[in-house]
Amino acid sequence: MLFHITHTHSYQTCHGHDEAKKAKMVQAMESVDELGIKLIGMYVDPPGHKFYILMEADTMEQIVGFFDPVLELGDTDIHPVMDFQAALAVLKKD
Repeated sequence: MLFHITHTHSYQTCHGHDEAKKAKMVQAMESVDELGIKLIGMYVDPPGHKFYILMEADTMEQIVGFFDPVLELGDTDIHPVMDFQAALAVLKKD
């Protein structure tokens, strides 16, 4: 399953200049292999304090396990998504 994730935080809670918070995020990023998650892409909007992440995992539980240690760093919006061509193929079956 593919998951599109948007993580948002404020200037006040930004971990870009906080070594402890930055270390938590790095540790989370390093945990993807042990959790069985494939990180497809991660993009940031530093002035907007947003991360855009595309991950592949077998279960939502893997995604929850990834984000649990960093939940206090901001708000995270997680959506399962699918390839557009695959969605069209499903629609054509009707």
